[in-house]
Amino acid sequence: MMASLTRSSLGSVAVGAAVGVAAGPLSRWVRRRLLSLHGGPPVVNDALAWSALHEVAADGGFYAFYSSCAGAITTAPELMHIPIHDHAIVRGHAVFDTCSLAEGRMYRLAIHLRRFLDSAAAARLPLPFGDSEQANIEQMTAVIAATCRASKRRNADVRFWLSAGSGNLGVTPDGCTPGFYVLVFGGLPGLNDDPMIDGIAEATVPESIVPLKPPYLAELKSNNYMLNALTMMAARDRGGRFGIGIDAAGHVRESCVLNVLSVGADGVLRTPPFKRVLAGTTARRSFELARESLLADGTLSGVVQEELPLATARAGTELILVAGDTHLYPITTLDGEPVGDGRVGPVAKALLKLLKHDAVHGDGDHQAVPGL
Repeated sequence: MMASLTRSSLGSVAVGAAVGVAAGPLSRWVRRRLLSLHGGPPVVNDALAWSALHEVAADGGFYAFYSSCAGAITTAPELMHIPIHDHAIVRGHAVFDTCSLAEGRMYRLAIHLRRFLDSAAAARLPLPFGDSEQANIEQMTAVIAATCRASKRRNADVRFWLSAGSGNLGVTPDGCTPGFYVLVFGGLPGLNDDPMIDGIAEATVPESIVPLKPPYLAELKSNNYMLNALTMMAARDRGGRFGIGIDAAGHVRESCVLNVLSVGADGVLRTPPFKRVLAGTTARRSFELARESLLADGTLSGVVQEELPLATARAGTELILVAGDTHLYPITTLDGEPVGDGRVGPVAKALLKLLKHDAVHGDGDHQAVPGL
């Protein structure tokens, strides 16, 4: 027989969560105890008690969350939820993007919002703040800034989602209210370490092992990242880290969540065209900075976007992965073989320095958050 729990029956556990005490270990103990006592999960119908039972990551990292469902921001991780009938879960019908909070300024928010809205249009998602695109850009910018301010963090990642919405378990958005969500967080696991000393070992993942996304899904930033996850898992199986997708013609496409840059023996920086590849904002900014700085000082002899055969990438002097505005990973071995001389190269070092300087000190695409 299932137990029914209320606020009083959970007592101090619920109160602890309400005042911000980490509830993870307690909630695990409570669940195990209730299952052993009652032979099955209890029925919980009190919102405070329910939130107390939710896991909270032991290392934190979730600083502030906005939900259009509530029209409010929370800094309590156990309250950072979306409805179970949101179509982001029901059908994967959602898009997202991520910008950086760098020294209290939103870095490159405009270009991320542009890609976000292009993805939303391709996914036929209704906009959350009326029909005007400009009004949505202004409102989204204001909400993102408010969520950043609530986080009280000057440096963080800022992810935002647009969903077909909540309301039912149907297939289309009919009857749903669009959902807009913003999360300020401490970064993805495995993306915040320092790879600049020894670089990383990487592995190719042919599309015979993990299929590449069809162009329509590859070129918009949808919420469906199953193939991305499988690519990274296959790379780990093969001795790599993120994986580099290779198409049937033997051309490099992209990594699981990063773009691929190659420096040839001719000193030319190359990246594949954005076909079956997401138009990465970091790759684009890397190319702009390379043209502005690394051609003039002789570090590079050219910067081009063209098809990149795997054989050309293997024969180059450097191979680099970029994503997340300032994340850069020099690949020093590929499929167990050294890239170039097997050490972190000068282009990787120079590009990372340029990206980080631009994020903190640049003024081309930065928006200050008052109060940070």
